[in-house]
Amino acid sequence: MIAATVALAEAGETEWDVLVIGAGPAGAAAALRIVRLGLRVLLVDRGRFPRPKVCGCCLSPAAVGELAALALPAECLPPAVPLHAVWIASRGREARIDTSGGSTVSREALDSSLVQAAIRAGVAWMPATTVTEIVDCRSGTVATVRQATAAAARLRAGFVVIAAGLADAIRIRSSGEGQARTAAGRPRRVASGSLIGLGATLPAAVGSLPEGELVMAVGRSGYAGIVRLEDGRLDLAAAVEPGAVSAAGSPAALIDALVSDVGGMARASVPSDALAAAAFRATPALTHTTPLTAGDSGQIIRIGDAAAYVEPFTGEGMGWALASGRVLGETFAASASRADFQTRFPVVHARVFAAHHARCRRVAAAVRRPWLFASAVQAARLAPAVAARAVPWVIGGGRLA
Repeated sequence: MIAATVALAEAGETEWDVLVIGAGPAGAAAALRIVRLGLRVLLVDRGRFPRPKVCGCCLSPAAVGELAALALPAECLPPAVPLHAVWIASRGREARIDTSGGSTVSREALDSSLVQAAIRAGVAWMPATTVTEIVDCRSGTVATVRQATAAAARLRAGFVVIAAGLADAIRIRSSGEGQARTAAGRPRRVASGSLIGLGATLPAAVGSLPEGELVMAVGRSGYAGIVRLEDGRLDLAAAVEPGAVSAAGSPAALIDALVSDVGGMARASVPSDALAAAAFRATPALTHTTPLTAGDSGQIIRIGDAAAYVEPFTGEGMGWALASGRVLGETFAASASRADFQTRFPVVHARVFAAHHARCRRVAAAVRRPWLFASAVQAARLAPAVAARAVPWVIGGGRLA
């Protein structure tokens, strides 16, 4: 476990420049970049690290570039495995496509590496800490936090960065207002027909999928990614229709039906008995947009999945998270005043992410049509060189400028 570097009582007596809520890739990267500007930063997370997450555990080439740009110390580099092949499969057809530039790494390893790098850079760290409310004041923000063995405390910060992912349930209210508001300030806008996420990790002995190869299996109710992690375990992450789980009876039954329908390497990778024994986790609806700032002062900022998410085919989510931390840090560095930051941040955020989100919406629309995707798989089998050039576009090979 990564131990806290500051006690709750001490944190409550300190005036922080920035409080970052959520220590996934977005939050940890933001904290690391901001502390390098000479600001006093506190990073909190409701979990203890290492911890698993529902995630495909793939880094697209763009995500690999974002990770390199963080310039982590050698001892904090995560043990990523280079990705050299992607299997795409649907309706009994499959194609193996050579690829390069991406990698796979468990969230336990990646997130812990980023938190440890942030601590080494001077970020104060408090795990197992839940933020329940943020009060937006003219002079800064006050966050109410709780730990299991301590009374509630209040943390004061000039800015609060919410990087709490899809399951953000923090109340926000303005100073002097009696009624609390959700963390969205305005309701989170979930896309019509948005899928939900399912994830499980299977033992190392399961299946025949080699290290460095990724299976993307598309079925009638959604799609699943299967990849072997750095310690040999098999990671399975799926995006599925919300009603499909109850219709199938369980997450395991749904994924078993999906890979059976696809067949080939997908079926060989995750036998039915391994799925039946797996512990599945789920996420809220994936595709959404939420305002980048909350409260009246613009001092409360969202990044990563807490701000926007479009279900990616594979590998892009962590790239977006790391890039959102970069965008925030660079905007802090370039801004001459709070008002300047409030003007710059939405513009830069849109410039970096809008085109990538739009492309992912087009890919997601194609994946929702298994007959169309199966035709693409057949084309990939007939022209693998052309497919190899197309894969970076599909999984996010372009730079997040």
